[in-house]
Amino acid sequence: MTTAPITREEIGARDRQLTRTTRRRNAFEYLAGGAAMLFFLVMAVWTFAKGGSAAQMLIAAGFAVLALGVAVAGWHLFRQSRRAAAGGGMAADAGYLEGRLARERDLLRSAWLWYVGPMVPGFALIYGGVFLSGGVAFATIAGGLTLAFLILVAVINRRAAACIDREIADLRHRRT
Repeated sequence: MTTAPITREEIGARDRQLTRTTRRRNAFEYLAGGAAMLFFLVMAVWTFAKGGSAAQMLIAAGFAVLALGVAVAGWHLFRQSRRAAAGGGMAADAGYLEGRLARERDLLRSAWLWYVGPMVPGFALIYGGVFLSGGVAFATIAGGLTLAFLILVAVINRRAAACIDREIADLRHRRT
C-alpha cells in the first residue's frame, strides 16, 4: 500500500490545528497557574499569620515555595511558546511543521523536569510541616496521593509526546 504525499493544504491545516491546540493549552495553563499561585500565596500568608510553631512556618514556607514553583513552570511554558512563535508564520513546508512538532514533543517529554519538578519542594515542605505537627497519617496519605498525581501528569505528557512522535514519523513518511 502506498501513501499519498502530503499536500501544502494538509501541512497548513496541521499547522493551524497545532497552533489552536497549543494556544488553548497555554491559555488554560496560564489561567490555572495564576489561580493556583494566588491560592498558594493566600495560604502562605494566612498560615504565616496564624503562625506559632516551627511546623506552621514550614507549611507557610511550603505554600510560598509552591507558588514560586508554579511561576517557574508558567515562565518556562511562556518562554518556550515565545521561542516557537518566533520561528512563526505560515507553515511553508513539511520541514517547518516537523520542527514545530519536534519542539512541542520535546516540551511535553521534559514536562517532569520543568513542570512537575519545580512544585516538588513546596509539596515536600508542606507535608513535612504537617508531619512535624503530628499529622503523620495525613502527611503520608496526602503526600502519596500528590506524588501519584504528579507521576500521572508526567506520564500523560510522555504519552502525548509519543503521539507527536507518531505524527512526525507520518509526516516524514509522506514527504515527497
